[in-house]
Amino acid sequence: MTTSKRAVARRLLAFVAALAVTAASSAAARAQEPADAAAAAGARLAISATVGAGPFLVGALIPVEVTITNTGDAAAANVMADAHSSSGSSFGVQAHEWGDLASYPGPGATVAAGQERVLTVHGEVQQWSGAAPVATFYLRQGDAWVASFRLPIPVRDPDSGRDVLAGLVYGDRDGDGTPDAGEALAGVHVNAYTLGGPGRVDLHATTDAEGRFRFADLTVQVYSLYLTDEPDGWVVEPSWSRVVVDGSGSAANLVLRGERPLTDVLSATMRFTRDAYRVGDRAEIAVTLTNRGTTDLTGIKAGCDRSGGEGPELRDVALGELGWNASGVTVPAGTSVVVAISGSVSDEAAEHGAVAYGCDFGPREDVIDGRPVASALAKVPGPPATLRLLLFHDRDQDRTMDADEVLPGLAMDLRDAVTGQVVANGRTDAQGRVSFENVPSGPYRLRLRGAWDYPGGQSWVMYAGTCRNCQFESWVALVPGPDATRTRRVGGW
Repeated sequence: MTTSKRAVARRLLAFVAALAVTAASSAAARAQEPADAAAAAGARLAISATVGAGPFLVGALIPVEVTITNTGDAAAANVMADAHSSSGSSFGVQAHEWGDLASYPGPGATVAAGQERVLTVHGEVQQWSGAAPVATFYLRQGDAWVASFRLPIPVRDPDSGRDVLAGLVYGDRDGDGTPDAGEALAGVHVNAYTLGGPGRVDLHATTDAEGRFRFADLTVQVYSLYLTDEPDGWVVEPSWSRVVVDGSGSAANLVLRGERPLTDVLSATMRFTRDAYRVGDRAEIAVTLTNRGTTDLTGIKAGCDRSGGEGPELRDVALGELGWNASGVTVPAGTSVVVAISGSVSDEAAEHGAVAYGCDFGPREDVIDGRPVASALAKVPGPPATLRLLLFHDRDQDRTMDADEVLPGLAMDLRDAVTGQVVANGRTDAQGRVSFENVPSGPYRLRLRGAWDYPGGQSWVMYAGTCRNCQFESWVALVPGPDATRTRRVGGW
């Protein structure tokens, strides 16, 4: 059989190509050997997750069991975990659920060689987008993504059913834990809403003469229920709650109990033991608790600086007996008790010209409404500053200052919020503005000279200083009120 020159050429080319592939493969294999060896000598992370059968409601906290393993022979540092939706409705897990594995604020956890970590985190779908989510759980080591796992989350379509959210709000006058005749609380504002963007539900009702409210024809999901404006000081706890509306009628007969506020019997005052401090001083506050009731109050503790420690607030505070890890203070019936707390004056306090601290008091940390509230204020000297204000009356109650709502020609006194002394006088211009130039740094209150007042009747503290917010113009909303100047002149200042 005769072979053509073209066929021989083709075979020769194929042979050369095969040699090239073989050589390349051998080179790649040789190059891979050190990498494989390095991988075998390092950490090897993996993540997996399981979820119950469900289906879960939109707005419900969904428990997911997450397993993180390191099958390598070296520890993995700076390991962080998180989860997000790959498709369907948005699913997320709050950072605090991950503990030391949280990606914020970091720096993550160390997973030892051969270690398996199992934890349960709770995720949530806040808004339905037409399909159940598929979530991706993933691991990050430093800035590198190292492992991931996809998990379908069984979630029920809210439009698959309808239900009612309704109930009774009452004030437990006799303390027996049961609603009785004459205990209904009328006029309470009840708000039911869902989280999320488009499609968010936001409903409002007011309890009737029998203390009842009702929201009908609701889609099945978890609703947030929030109560406000309880009459005569009554406190309903919790004032905010999550209510499951699942089509079974379980939310159709809620009973929400109100109790008398602690302020009926307990009052509190706070004062710094000095009028002025300097940065770095250890400042002491005297807290006076007074029990006007007929029985002893036990386990009284302080919830302080609930806004989070920014601004002129005292730092590194020692609450002593009033701390949540302490047993609390006993205030015998008909007496007052004085307790000392202390803290450090920060550089930020100097920028405000003042140091401040506020607390509420009671036996339970999770109950805030109805507790007595007090605050203390002292000066921290700084350079002179300017205080700029704009005063207006929000006639249309849209929470916005409109051009025709400013208050021109309104006279006022600028008072030192610590000593009460008048530091300067002023009057608003045609645009409702007033400026107090070159006043001593520190905390101030306004005394209005005209038929205007603050909402709630209590003026608020404003700071003249070098702090960033101190440089901006402050907008002060007022409401019509009695002419305090004339009223006080009758009895003297």
